[in-house]
Amino acid sequence: MKTNPILLKKSVSISRQFFINYALLFIILLGVGTITLLANYVYVETVYEDLDQDFLEEMYKDAKKSGLKAAFKENELPDYAYLEIVSTDYKVIDQFNSPHKVGFSYGLNAFLKHTDTYDTDLFIPEKGEEYLLLYFPADDFIQLDDVFFFTILFFMVCLMAILYWYVKRTSVQLIQPIQKLLKGIDSISSGNYGEKIVFEANQELNELRSKVNQMAQTIGTEIALKERSEQLRKQLILDISHDLKTPLTNIQGYAETLNSFKHLSRADQQKYTDIIVSNSKRANRLIHDLFDLSHLDMEHDAVSPEVHDMAEWLRTLLSSFVEEFEEKGLEYQLDITESPLMVTFDPLKLERAITNILQNGMTYSDGYLFISLQEVQNQAVLIIEDRGSGIPVDYQEKIFEPFVRMDDSRNGETGGTGLGLAIAKKIIEQNGGSIELDERYDAGCRFVVTFGKHGDGSSASR
Repeated sequence: MKTNPILLKKSVSISRQFFINYALLFIILLGVGTITLLANYVYVETVYEDLDQDFLEEMYKDAKKSGLKAAFKENELPDYAYLEIVSTDYKVIDQFNSPHKVGFSYGLNAFLKHTDTYDTDLFIPEKGEEYLLLYFPADDFIQLDDVFFFTILFFMVCLMAILYWYVKRTSVQLIQPIQKLLKGIDSISSGNYGEKIVFEANQELNELRSKVNQMAQTIGTEIALKERSEQLRKQLILDISHDLKTPLTNIQGYAETLNSFKHLSRADQQKYTDIIVSNSKRANRLIHDLFDLSHLDMEHDAVSPEVHDMAEWLRTLLSSFVEEFEEKGLEYQLDITESPLMVTFDPLKLERAITNILQNGMTYSDGYLFISLQEVQNQAVLIIEDRGSGIPVDYQEKIFEPFVRMDDSRNGETGGTGLGLAIAKKIIEQNGGSIELDERYDAGCRFVVTFGKHGDGSSASR
């Protein structure tokens, strides 16, 4: 039997899986926070980095050449910045995007205070006749708000992407198996007991899947057995009715004939009486077999197994059949081991079972019987075979069921009650043995009865 390698993989419990997921989520959040801080730092350094003097000198030249507006746009300054050219006496000579009009005077103190307090870059040309002032807004809230907006936006985008991946991963681990489980249960509840739920998930879900599949298989088997039992019950009633109807009809008919015709000859009276007696015995035999079969079904403790030498017991049993074999002109061959073969069984019960098999063999043997008892692989193996017409394939699987006969007409003259093999099988199984029909044997019919030797753990015991 091949084992699915997937099933060999050790699954993780749900509690452990949740712990792993939460720990992973915590690490992910820390990672996203760290990445956000790095991105924030890069953003601030890119947008708010201090401008060196070379950059300011180029901007000053551009301003002189093309004007402050053109210099502002060419150097891609942010909209909230502004440019001013201030004279040596701290008056605004020219400006772009500045809140101060041309002519506005800072004064020395205000100018110095202003540059010390706010983010201002000052460029002083070599001649020193004026200053280029690059000023970022004094309203720090605007700058902080921009940085805050960037930080939140970056964090949310990263978080949503990570959470999307995390939810898909969790869905594969938990939600999808549960959905498959629910779908399978719906199918099973609809009567599809052969439905197999297939997925690989956590330990508890795998165990639940196995239990549901096992439950569905058990329910399906029970329902199939119940349906088969019901069919057998109906067939049993039909067969009993059929097998009892014929002899009872004959008994009734011939009894009425004897009662109605008082002047029958002595020979006719004897003939009709013999028919009544024969049919009475046939009906009685059927009723007794039915009683025995029911008794075996209800009373499993009726068997009283003890340790016996099965070889010696079988020789004694067969000796009582020798005269009957010879009367019927049967050629028989015996092959019974000379060594003691100790087996635990009930001699009286098992005698009934083996007798039923032998009588079946004598009926269909076509003049030959072979009986063997040998020890095979620490087991007692009894073989009873004949060279008759054999059992058709259609009957081989149900030959041990009650009332199964190869004669569809169920003629009482050509066969027994159809209960002999069913009774034999139950007795053998109650004694710890097994019986089967060798389907490979095509020269007739071969029954193989197997018992475990005493002491090997496979024999029957009380």
